[in-house]
Amino acid sequence: MAHRPLILATASLTTYLGETAFRLCENYADAIVRAGGLPVVLPLTERSDVYDEYLDRADGLMLTGGADIEPARYRSALERCGVEALSGERLVGETTPLRDAAELHLLSGAEQRGLPILGICRGAQIMNIAHGGTLYHDLDAQHAPASGALAIVHNEYMDGRISHTVEIKGESVLEGILGESELAVNSLHHQAIRDLGAGYTASAIAPDGVIEAIERPDAPFMLGVQWHPEYYASKEPMARLFNRFVEACAQAR
Repeated sequence: MAHRPLILATASLTTYLGETAFRLCENYADAIVRAGGLPVVLPLTERSDVYDEYLDRADGLMLTGGADIEPARYRSALERCGVEALSGERLVGETTPLRDAAELHLLSGAEQRGLPILGICRGAQIMNIAHGGTLYHDLDAQHAPASGALAIVHNEYMDGRISHTVEIKGESVLEGILGESELAVNSLHHQAIRDLGAGYTASAIAPDGVIEAIERPDAPFMLGVQWHPEYYASKEPMARLFNRFVEACAQAR
């Protein structure tokens, strides 16, 4: 029997019984298993050589959701785009600098090795800033919908229920996977991509103009989505996203 592709999944930091612990919502792992992959939850460590060894053994990388990203990681990019870098930083929530560093190292290493990469919510944002992109510190405060566009509260439902639709760009990698031009998604975030990083294209847009998915067409599989497809990974069309990701990881193997 063929081995399942081994897919690294990043974790959040939390506290359990007074001790620091790693946390990964089970629906991330379930989505990978259901699609035929073998998820491995990564620890958080300052030892980059540990991550290098994980990457050498892995077939793919999934960057998951979680806490806000430290603004210092994209402050200079904001300044290059003509934005007052410190404006709105007080609106950034709790950050985990150790996780930021770990995921940026993992992302770079995965790209160098040609591994398929899937970013979810925060994961998509990490992918973007790694290539010089920027974020809105807080959508409600910093993003104004175009005249006549529908205003969306992107963190109105934090329980995973469907919130709004997104328009999927024609002939994008994402459209090819999902087979849809419009998709109903959940929305559990207050930050989002502002300026695209180098090499990325926006493949899904919310009715208020917020970028909801990014991809690199020149990569074997490098896709980030702002919503949380793992909540609906047992149903179509969300299942297709994980199926295609795991398939790409198997091919990379």
